Amino acid sequence: MKRILLILFLLALVPVVNFAQDADENEAEAVDSMHFKYFGIRYAFEENKKSLYVDVNYNEETPTQVNIMRQIKIDGKFYPVKRIGARAFYGCRNITCVTIPDNVEFIDSSAFRWCVNLSNIGISSNVKRIGPDCFRNCTNLRNFHIPNNLQVISPGAFRASGLMTLVLPEGLKEVGAYAFEGCKALAAVQFPKSLKSIGKEAFANCWALSVVSLYDQMRSVGEGAFMSCRSLKKVVFTKVMESTIKTFVSADAFAECKSLTDVICNTGRTGKVKDVLFHENAFRDSKFNYENIMYGGKPIVDPNVTKRKKGEPEFEEDEVVVNEDAATRLRTSETVKRARKNIGVRKNTKKKRR
Repeated sequence: MKRILLILFLLALVPVVNFAQDADENEAEAVDSMHFKYFGIRYAFEENKKSLYVDVNYNEETPTQVNIMRQIKIDGKFYPVKRIGARAFYGCRNITCVTIPDNVEFIDSSAFRWCVNLSNIGISSNVKRIGPDCFRNCTNLRNFHIPNNLQVISPGAFRASGLMTLVLPEGLKEVGAYAFEGCKALAAVQFPKSLKSIGKEAFANCWALSVVSLYDQMRSVGEGAFMSCRSLKKVVFTKVMESTIKTFVSADAFAECKSLTDVICNTGRTGKVKDVLFHENAFRDSKFNYENIMYGGKPIVDPNVTKRKKGEPEFEEDEVVVNEDAATRLRTSETVKRARKNIGVRKNTKKKRR
């Protein structure tokens, strides 16, 4: 009985193996000298005719499950597929699943825009670029694995998509303008320490987002970057004592964030040393105000923070521009006197009454 079951099992495998071999050996159907069809997907030659890209497909012809091929046989020769072209599957509403092989490096602009039923994507870590508006309006796309080699997320790449959670990989340096704008179900984002800039309105209108934590390398938070994030309650800028990078938060960055109650700048330095600088309109039409910003664990208006300690030079960092090396040298009374002279602070010469 066991032997019969084993034979039946082996026989069941034979058609699968043959299909895989036949699939590799099948010739692509020529549309013309530059364009081809293979298993319902249109491909085209690159200009150098050494590789292929996924050409523009049409909704009525596109299969529900799209498997991009690693290579395709044309006139007896195999050609690798290197990229998915611009608007390749634009508006293909019947697509639910896409598999992208490891030799695809680029996905061009609007490649999957308005694929409203797309819910599952298998994407290689070798993808280096995701073009503008690539997955825009993919309203059923709940989760997406951002490739590890990606350094820039292009403008509008996931705008108005259905993303619910997001892990941005280490190595990512820039999130472009409107990249995740209007992702109303996006409740959690893990930002990498490598991230340097967030573009204009990149996360605006992400209604479910509640916490934002940014790190040392962050240099610019663009205009309206988190505007109208109605559930946003807490923003944390984590800085270390050795960091000399300042973060500039633009106008309207947190405008209309009605639930925002905490903005914390975890810097190793206290007092009036500001590693995060906010535009005067950063919190426009928000209940939050500047007096509640926490620097080094204390509000900037706390008198205990700005009070001068014994032995420290008698100047405030905001009033006198002194570079870091000069500030370090102002330790002895002699150097303090010299510094006062240089900045025009005169010693009181009036004699005391006897």
